[in-house]
Amino acid sequence: MDDEEKIARGVARGLARHEAARAEANARQLLSGLLIFAIIAVGFILLVTYGG
Repeated sequence: MDDEEKIARGVARGLARHEAARAEANARQLLSGLLIFAIIAVGFILLVTYGG
């Protein structure tokens, strides 16, 4: 295996790692947004049910 192949494999590996990390961050952001939405929805339901 020559140097170009090693470099190409390293670049491909780095890009794959970066893409996986980005996808994980996006999933985490989506889940946190859904959690915040759920908390607000439950709070609104409690306010309407038991509030003033």
